[in-house]
Amino acid sequence: MTTIVLSGGGGTRLWPLSRQALPKQYCDLLDGPTLFERTIKRNIKFSDNIIVATNILHFDIAKCQFEKVCPDKSARFILEPCGRNTAPAITLACLELDPEELVLVVPSDHIILDEEAYEDAVNRALAAASLGYLVTFGLKPEYAETGYGYIEADNNEETADKGYLLVKSFKEKPDRATAEAYIATGRYYWNSGMFAFLAGKYLDELAKTAGGILIASEKARKEARRSFSKGIREAIAIPEQAMLSIPADSIDYAVMEKSQSVAVVPCSLGWSDLGSWDAIWNVREKSGTEAIEEPLTISINSKKNLIIGSGRLVALVDVEDLIVVDTPDALLISRRGSSQEVKRIVELLKEKGKTHLL
Repeated sequence: MTTIVLSGGGGTRLWPLSRQALPKQYCDLLDGPTLFERTIKRNIKFSDNIIVATNILHFDIAKCQFEKVCPDKSARFILEPCGRNTAPAITLACLELDPEELVLVVPSDHIILDEEAYEDAVNRALAAASLGYLVTFGLKPEYAETGYGYIEADNNEETADKGYLLVKSFKEKPDRATAEAYIATGRYYWNSGMFAFLAGKYLDELAKTAGGILIASEKARKEARRSFSKGIREAIAIPEQAMLSIPADSIDYAVMEKSQSVAVVPCSLGWSDLGSWDAIWNVREKSGTEAIEEPLTISINSKKNLIIGSGRLVALVDVEDLIVVDTPDALLISRRGSSQEVKRIVELLKEKGKTHLL
């Protein structure tokens, strides 16, 4: 079985800690291994092979962190000069594999707290994938979330007994009333961005639903520069023009929503996409700590503040429910509950030409 680790995201919603040069998956966000390191460690135990798809600018970081977690293992790296979303990255990886190879696709910037439940879900997903299904992991919704897509399942007892359900439809991010209605039915799950399938099955379905991606990816693969080094099974660098010729699309839009062979594995994993500083707070709160990097902090009559420091003194007086992120060249102060607006800061910096801060 091969695990494809998607590690090309930029993580701009966690600015100013997450930057173009060091996206969130490679940052120390939770006092310990990075999200990328956690992803590798979580999956290496049941993977025969690891393929990491990342931006070529982050190759050295990804290689270093992989070797830190798995010093006796090697991985194959697909190096993208620019992002074209998840479908091209997965396609380039699957083209490297035997058509009968079981594949698990995972993002590198999410966190999963329940490792035992995760392993059970992976086993059920691989079993369904071996039957010819394109499998997605459906997270049992904990509340009416409007920031995630939803999966509608057919609650058939026959397949449910086997650990999976057939998918009826995929739904875009809903408004709150719609999300509440989804949850009330008991048939809807959050779309996690994790998948399992046979490599050949995925490519066959892609040929039917988005053949342009497959054709352009095959051409890009032929033009790729391949190299080998210690600890690296193979580094496959895609030329920029070849990468740009591949239509940009997600696996959801390109394949999953159009295929007639999709199943979902319902699961509860203690999962978060850590897509905002508020999400970081929620995970940190569960562990009973507020400061992420343990900076020199003085807190007087202050509570429920998320403090991320860069070594300078951070002093708080009579404040609560704040997010404070202090880096050498930028300081973010936000009220908890408003951190989704951080993306507006990134947009303004782009407009003002302050690219050195991105």
